[in-house]
Amino acid sequence: MCGFIGMLNNSGITEKDIADTKAMSHVIRHRGPDLDKGYTGDKVCFGFRRLSIIDLEGGTQPYVSPDGRYSCVYNGEVYNYLELRDGLLEKGETFESNSEIEVMVRLYSIYGESFISRLRGMFAFLIYDKETGTLMAGRDPFGIKPLYYRIEKDRIVFASEMKAFFADSEYEGFSVDNTLLQHYFSFQFVPEPDTVGGDIKSVPKGSYMLVKGDSRETFSYWKPVFTPDRTGTYDSRKKALRQAVETSVQYHMLADVPVGSFLSSGVDSAIITAVASKLQPGIKAFTVGFDVKGFSEIEDACGISAHLDIDHITLRATVEDFKRGFEKTIYHLDSPVADPSVVAIYLISEEASKHVKTILSGEGSDELFGGYRQYATAAPSARMNSLPGFIKSFLLFLANMMPDGMKGKGYITRGCVPIEKRFVGGSFIFTEQQKSRFLRTFDKDVHFTQRTAPIFESAAGYTPLQKMQHCDLNCWLPSDILVKGDRLSMAHSLEARVPFLDKEVFKAAQCLLDSDKISHGTTKYILRDTFSDLLNSETVVRPKKGYPVPVRIWLKDELFDWAKNILLNNPAPQFIDEQYIISLLEKHASGKGDYYRQIWAVIAFMTWYRLYVTEADKTREKIICGEF
Repeated sequence: MCGFIGMLNNSGITEKDIADTKAMSHVIRHRGPDLDKGYTGDKVCFGFRRLSIIDLEGGTQPYVSPDGRYSCVYNGEVYNYLELRDGLLEKGETFESNSEIEVMVRLYSIYGESFISRLRGMFAFLIYDKETGTLMAGRDPFGIKPLYYRIEKDRIVFASEMKAFFADSEYEGFSVDNTLLQHYFSFQFVPEPDTVGGDIKSVPKGSYMLVKGDSRETFSYWKPVFTPDRTGTYDSRKKALRQAVETSVQYHMLADVPVGSFLSSGVDSAIITAVASKLQPGIKAFTVGFDVKGFSEIEDACGISAHLDIDHITLRATVEDFKRGFEKTIYHLDSPVADPSVVAIYLISEEASKHVKTILSGEGSDELFGGYRQYATAAPSARMNSLPGFIKSFLLFLANMMPDGMKGKGYITRGCVPIEKRFVGGSFIFTEQQKSRFLRTFDKDVHFTQRTAPIFESAAGYTPLQKMQHCDLNCWLPSDILVKGDRLSMAHSLEARVPFLDKEVFKAAQCLLDSDKISHGTTKYILRDTFSDLLNSETVVRPKKGYPVPVRIWLKDELFDWAKNILLNNPAPQFIDEQYIISLLEKHASGKGDYYRQIWAVIAFMTWYRLYVTEADKTREKIICGEF
């Protein structure tokens, strides 16, 4: 919906603070081209960029309460704000607008920080109470909307995107923390609340921070917990799921501007689009595909759109489109994310923004309902893991003798190593041993399990499948899936909404049994079954593809020279041994192995490092000139 900058200076707001806030707001103007406005108080300064979605005439931010006590900036959507507003009206409260932000501030004035638990939606906000000198910074339960912060001398600075700090005069420049970089090469991202430099952090999902003077405390108000309902029936769980998803989509359609839908070939986006099309017949749906056999979802998506009788807009992208969008994609992601799908999301968001201002997307379904293919390995791996230790040790010895990529090696490793010691989420790029071969800052005392251990400790008593889901909900989803969804849509002033990531939908999902999720030879079985009446039969059974991009193919030919040139012009030689990665590229091109994910992770980091560190001055110039 928007983007904002917030600054709290305990020594009082200065002219430099005001100038910094304005400059930082300019950097993230893509998040809100409809309004540029600021507010300055004694100790706080806000900058705001609005993308008008609801209450187009009202809802202006920054918002200041009539008595001047509270000031607030907010990004996102609170879908139940009308019910909350009605409840306050019944208690005698009055309002000057129909906006969400006025309702939020009124709730805060009555209930204090606990009001955040009443909100249903995606949001990040700052509320300052002048009377108590307290700033509250809050973020939605799943981490859909971003909120970065940096602690400086006398001030704390918040921003909707990390790139805003390019314009912070107190910031000496982006850097790289060795430990966090090492984790990046395991996960393909730096797990939140950290960013790659370590000095800028995120307010954690489902949390809020209270700042007063030199005191800063962060509190968690919501966590996803799986509580399978073994007393209920499959049909009752199915009914609850149907009602929750349909109600959530209805809430997410709330807008005073046109709403569209991303449509891939899979069941998640198809369900969202199908339910939305019942509420808005003929809704526009958008699909991207590439001109390489096996890497286009357009044909399957066309079958879905024909079945639903909706307005379907397709984008057939080429390798030149991919190269054109690559650098801008890396820039907009803030911290490096080595997910090959990011360029596809950037391109289809660019196309969708020509037609609508708000888009529905199917993210979150896999984590809630057990959709990833590797989830299906949870039960078989658990059975193998129950074998005696000496047998597992022998099998692991054999697996280690096998070359990477050999059939059966992964199956043995998964079965003989507990989930807690091997699972990091949707993608595992480099092992620690592999990282030692090219990462010049490699530290043998740093291990990816140091990031996942607390997550798995909080999942004690879960089944293997639930542990994998729990890890993804707390790592992969907020640090990869939602980052690329928010940054790359907002890069084009397009608001992406995710109806599956709703507290009420999660209530239906948390009660499911493992057999509801992985069953009948497929993943997300109950979700497919629940909405099978709305979809064509092919879509119900089709496996997940997830924005397939032919990087694996292109690196052998069309992108070989392009990739090699990036590696040869290594902007971060203190971190990366480019010759080792070039050797992987050459092996990949000659068919001696499949190393495209590893190569891509390094290229993504190098490009980010060039844009944010070695050529930061050039990047600032491009920002000012509107080239990003």
